Amino acid sequence: MGLYRVSRNLEASIIEFLRDELYGSWSNVKCEKTFSRVYDIDLPVILVRCGTTVHPRAQIGDNATMRTATILIDIFAENDGQRLDLKDWLIETIKNGCPYYEYEIVNGEIDDQTLNGKIQVREISDTPIDFDVPKNNLEPHDRYRHLISIECSLGKVEA
Repeated sequence: MGLYRVSRNLEASIIEFLRDELYGSWSNVKCEKTFSRVYDIDLPVILVRCGTTVHPRAQIGDNATMRTATILIDIFAENDGQRLDLKDWLIETIKNGCPYYEYEIVNGEIDDQTLNGKIQVREISDTPIDFDVPKNNLEPHDRYRHLISIECSLGKVEA
């Protein structure tokens, strides 16, 4: 038995939240956590990963910090319209935050989860990914990409 640490819990919590929300809003959109899987499955795909994290001191004279993580959400769409629609849907869906779970792992699989707060979204930015190459010269998964960056916090001091 093992436990995910904060960064993996953030990724897994957001993936679980988006999968639940996708189920009621979109059909055939997959949500993944590794690039290698994205290129092996049909479009459209959403990829969630933890990027840069900062740990500023919570107070002077103490080693406790307040984590702010950047969550990167890549959209791999079939066309420009789908890319824009998925981007807008994702921002609308995630901007109010989502539940934060701590996951217990057994034999490499999630065995249990415990709700332990809420992921608070502080800032969102989005940008289309432009490889500066004609789209028909790119692999299908790279033709209509978009990146959403979310700065988030758990609002908790970490010892």
